[in-house]
Amino acid sequence: MIGPRRERSTRGFVLPVVILLVVMVGAVCSIMIERHVARAKTVERQIIAYQEHEGVRSLQTMIEAWRKTPTAQPREIAAMLEPDGLAFTVEPGGGQLIGVYLFQGQGTMLRRIGGLDDKDRVYAEQALRSLYAEAKDPVELELMLRDAGPLAVDVNTAPPPVLSAIVHAVLGDGHEATLYEQSLLDAQQADTEIGLQTLTNIAADAGVDNERRSTLGRFFTVSPELWRFRIDVRTASGGRLQSQYGGLILLGSGTTGSSSSPFEEPTPFLSWERLNPDDPRAVE
Repeated sequence: MIGPRRERSTRGFVLPVVILLVVMVGAVCSIMIERHVARAKTVERQIIAYQEHEGVRSLQTMIEAWRKTPTAQPREIAAMLEPDGLAFTVEPGGGQLIGVYLFQGQGTMLRRIGGLDDKDRVYAEQALRSLYAEAKDPVELELMLRDAGPLAVDVNTAPPPVLSAIVHAVLGDGHEATLYEQSLLDAQQADTEIGLQTLTNIAADAGVDNERRSTLGRFFTVSPELWRFRIDVRTASGGRLQSQYGGLILLGSGTTGSSSSPFEEPTPFLSWERLNPDDPRAVE
């Protein structure tokens, strides 16, 4: 009788140990699998990031090559674009089609003004305060601002709230500012493009003195150099949008040098980011 009891006791002890070992092995296997999956995802993210980085560099090279062609002069760029802003397309292989779009980008107000001299910074701060106060929709406000580029705003493409904010920041709220603002808005709505002579005539008719004319000349321009670009990466077959990039680029006469050395010529790209296609800024 003693033998069978010991056997049953031994079996009763071994069974929990076996169950515990099975649970431990399962837990270890689960941890190892989770670590493997996490490591695989990390490697995949690194590969995607590397591919994206190299793709961005390639796209930048293509845009720079296009902007240095004899036909891509700053004043002629708008005439070279398709109605939807398309500049050129590239089919790099692998079933992809890349479209590069350009839109005039200097009709917006610069909101990062830390590098300005004291006098211009005072006017710029006042203009920003006025624009923020007048804007009713945060999305609309965002479309009228930019983080980089020249201080001057293109008078031919800037929305009326931007023009008005600058005029009243420099000229105040008197009769002189009202005349200048109304004449500027009327000129913008006319069929002809505003030139330097038109701005001079508007200032003279409004009675603006030379000092404030000079200040307005630093805030307004009729020769914009800043462009907003958008890059669509689509499938070559169905045209499905895979990814989208955008940012600001300088295409003015001062950025079209012929030097091939990156140490002699600064990059014209002021910003570069991956876009959300649902963002209103991503679509013209």
